Amino acid sequence: MFFQADELSARAAEQWYRDLPLMPERGGIYDDEGTLLAGSFTLYTAYVRPRSVTDPVSVCKALSAIADVDYDALYQKLTAGTPVSEITAAKKLTRDQMLKLAEMSLSGVYFAEDVQRFYPYSDFMTQLLGFVSSDGNGQEGLERYYDGYLFGTKGEVLVEADLVGRELENSSTTYLPAIKGLDVNLGINYHVQSYAEAVTHDAMERYGARAATCIVMNAKTGAVLALSCAPSFDLNNPPRKDIVGLMNGVKNHAVTDVYEPGSTFKIITLSAALEEGVASEASRYYCPGYRMVDGQRIKCWKTQGHGSQTLAEAVKNSCNCAFMDMALSLGVDRLYSYISAFGFGEKTGIDVSGEVKSLLLGQSLVKSVDLARIGFGHAIAVTPISLVRAATAAVNGGSLVTPYLCATITDQNGEIAYARRTEQRQVISKETSTRVARLLAEVVANGSGKNAYVAGYEIGGKTGTAQKYEGGAIAQGKYVSSFIGFAPASDPTWVVYVSVDEPKGYLYYGSIVAAPYAGQVFSNIFAHFDVQPTVTPEDVRQFEMPNLIGMTYSSAAGVMRSLDMEYEYEGDMGVITFQIPMAGTMTDNYTIALLK
Repeated sequence: MFFQADELSARAAEQWYRDLPLMPERGGIYDDEGTLLAGSFTLYTAYVRPRSVTDPVSVCKALSAIADVDYDALYQKLTAGTPVSEITAAKKLTRDQMLKLAEMSLSGVYFAEDVQRFYPYSDFMTQLLGFVSSDGNGQEGLERYYDGYLFGTKGEVLVEADLVGRELENSSTTYLPAIKGLDVNLGINYHVQSYAEAVTHDAMERYGARAATCIVMNAKTGAVLALSCAPSFDLNNPPRKDIVGLMNGVKNHAVTDVYEPGSTFKIITLSAALEEGVASEASRYYCPGYRMVDGQRIKCWKTQGHGSQTLAEAVKNSCNCAFMDMALSLGVDRLYSYISAFGFGEKTGIDVSGEVKSLLLGQSLVKSVDLARIGFGHAIAVTPISLVRAATAAVNGGSLVTPYLCATITDQNGEIAYARRTEQRQVISKETSTRVARLLAEVVANGSGKNAYVAGYEIGGKTGTAQKYEGGAIAQGKYVSSFIGFAPASDPTWVVYVSVDEPKGYLYYGSIVAAPYAGQVFSNIFAHFDVQPTVTPEDVRQFEMPNLIGMTYSSAAGVMRSLDMEYEYEGDMGVITFQIPMAGTMTDNYTIALLK
């Protein structure tokens, strides 16, 4: 009959103790070189037990002088005689303030630790890191995803008291220490992240964009070295009262938004066509500026057409007609099998909350006209991170890796509690992947990706310019400009993705808006990691941009060809009314011009 003795004794003891919480120090978040990205510091809360106070005047004077507590309000609470066991007298006391009060040995006054989160770099990695609530629980980003590891274990201060809360004479105090949370160590590199942050914030300002995203991933392991989204906000001061601003600023567009990728998706079509043998270096494609499919006229981006081209030329020219032919030759079943193999239609598995799947037309519903459009990146919607994952597999030897942010989780002694295991599956052969990488290297060397070129380095990539849809119809004047590239092209280590959502004005082509930012990120990466040039840089020819305004399209195109400059053209083949770069601007042979 005494089998509950221990439990009943514990319950009885609880009635004679009053406890104060001790919040644990939250684990830190670090980059791959040990740079602290999210840390904690300790503040203190002063509590007063009215029934244990023998000198309320001294208590009120001390707290008023040292902690700036309202003397009269506190005195009234302490002498009101209400049955309150304890009062929170002052919060967020510094260590110095707490020690001064503790040295005074004020009867009835106790202290508890209160851990506060801080972010050393403020408006940096806003969407990735996220933030915590007032009680220290992760609310967004990595703070939320890894909260179970970061939070730690609460402690307590237990003081013996009578039934009405008075501290017992000669009572003992029991201290149950809080246990610090575990540290999360990321694959993110602070320096690479800073390069990504710089381009997204510059794109927002320069182009008045709705949003901008930059991702840098290790092509061999899937480790995300950088992920930046703009707009953002200072993590030390989240705009909690501005719900719209808070939600917009914390939204991780890389995993939560889907969009029609446009020409960057051609990497997938090309990979499937080469792997299945429906395209080869010997293939030729004729582009009159459109294709008729199921009775519908589908335009190439170059309305006057590319004429007869080899596969390499079609890739370099980003010819829609050639990629429609590849998709139609593959057929629905085969193309969809590769879309699935490259991970579209499933989450990538990246360790951050809020990831959504790509949007695909039901395979049984796809008609030839849909298939043709999918071939050049329309009629499909993807997340940036899923596109990065798929494009990486196309050029890294054919291995589909899982993107990840957290590399290890360690305890206070540095012992590893969790380590990331690289997950991958083969989706195309190494031979096909090598061919894809070689063709995409030509896009940067001599095609629409020229603005991502860095002298002396092999870079491959693909530009994309996709119209946006609203209410099921094309949203006029709204585009997503993007570029995805990799280096070194012959053995990729880094993949860089840049997208600019709704750039304002005439400049919206991925080759002009996004590609230069990717080149900037690559250049900084090479410098930071001391990557030496592997090829002899071509001579960069400087010249003054001629005035093309007022010329017919054919005359302007002839001038551009004579200068060996790539160009994008918008509108019907009429008279040139607008040009970038402006006449008189000093430029070089790696510039891509926009004519309108």
